[in-house]
Amino acid sequence: MRFHYSETTCILIILQTLWWGLNSQCEEPIESSKLDLSVTYDLPHFVSDTPIQKLLEFNETVYVGAINKLYALSKDLKKRHEYNTGPVYEGPDCSAPKPCFVCGDKPPNTNNTNMALVIETFYDLELFSCGSVGNGVCTRHVLEDGPLDTEVNCMYSEKNKGSSHGCPDCLAGPSGTQILNVMTSGVVRFFVANSEPLDITNPRLHHTISVRKMRETQDGFEFFSEQSYMDLAPGLRGNYPLRYIYSFQSGPYAYFLTVQREGGSSNAFHTRIVRMCSSDPEILRYVEMPFECIYSERRRKKRSAQVVFNVLQAAHVAKVGYDFQQEMGLKEGEDVLFAAFARSKPDSPEPTASSAVCLISISDINNFFRDFIQKGHTRKLHHFPGSEEKSFNQVRGFNQIMHFLQSILANVAQPRANLTSCQPNCLSLSFGHHKSLALLVFFTYPSPFVGSISKSCRSINDTNLTADDSLRACR
Repeated sequence: MRFHYSETTCILIILQTLWWGLNSQCEEPIESSKLDLSVTYDLPHFVSDTPIQKLLEFNETVYVGAINKLYALSKDLKKRHEYNTGPVYEGPDCSAPKPCFVCGDKPPNTNNTNMALVIETFYDLELFSCGSVGNGVCTRHVLEDGPLDTEVNCMYSEKNKGSSHGCPDCLAGPSGTQILNVMTSGVVRFFVANSEPLDITNPRLHHTISVRKMRETQDGFEFFSEQSYMDLAPGLRGNYPLRYIYSFQSGPYAYFLTVQREGGSSNAFHTRIVRMCSSDPEILRYVEMPFECIYSERRRKKRSAQVVFNVLQAAHVAKVGYDFQQEMGLKEGEDVLFAAFARSKPDSPEPTASSAVCLISISDINNFFRDFIQKGHTRKLHHFPGSEEKSFNQVRGFNQIMHFLQSILANVAQPRANLTSCQPNCLSLSFGHHKSLALLVFFTYPSPFVGSISKSCRSINDTNLTADDSLRACR
């Protein structure tokens, strides 16, 4: 999905660009705009003893995850509490951090880098801090009484040892982690996305993307089923960089933003946005599509110059303010994604100094998903294989899958969909271990802004069918 500033009014791009007048002269700045260098500013600040990795704000408290340290700060950045998370001893006889195992009699040999901070409020007011030691096992800090060290629990259970699903308690991977916790139907689901490369153990301790829940004893995590996680294809592990940048929830969906290669044989990198139903205990409805920012500069008597910013650096979702609401024609309180992009070096995810900030509403993102799904511009994901892949390369196979999709849509309230046969390779399904529908994968071909799209296939053809209907409604 690419956005053009000249064609899409809902995108705000902030660039450090000089705008020239008709006479090619810069206007003189007004007197009041001059910077008074004699003024000193006393800004709130906090200096950590070690490098900072994660930052989280909740109830006017700022939680800071750093190497070997966890801080709780006031809203004006004054230190309230401090908790030491390392260094710790790591070895074959002590593979998880304190207080899971007592290794205090051995000298510390490993720094603990903070990989994730998560606030959870449904069960208790609690902070989960996940570090690089102990295979990414998290520590649970109950915050009801204030200090970080009042009640601390290590989220590791011996009951999960030797599980065929890997290590459900090992949340944080070594290359970076995004954790999103969502409460639906009285259950808190932890969506965990680990950047690649990951460990090469078999079974893997960590999974590329997964959903799990906290055990009722609140001493660890567990998967809902063997369909609750996906891993990178074995042939790509170790040589397919996949970085998860940001995660958020909006409405009934959970979203992740990634930077990865454009395709299996391509060395170029781009950004993708991933969407799943936040109510699913398994990864049943997964969809991703390209997500880039394009700046188009209009020139007199010349074609507009376009600059593509392809790799995401940071992002944030917030409710739209009054000014943007009026300018973009959005509803009050609508979710908006602010995304900082950069141009990458050739065939590399490494950013250059050229950057831009783009803004788009989440409803517009969902409209893109809906349109691509309805028009059948989809294909199988090459980097997330199913356990039993079935490609329908014959028209007969597509007639069967259309009948199967029709049976799914028959369970949706008041469906008015007209499903027809497609040309081969328009749609693929990946089936799970039990030969039931485990993963319905949609991957968009390049958007209309990029190049041509084959119009020979329209598998879902009805204006009354919504994106939720086509994937069964998220609740």
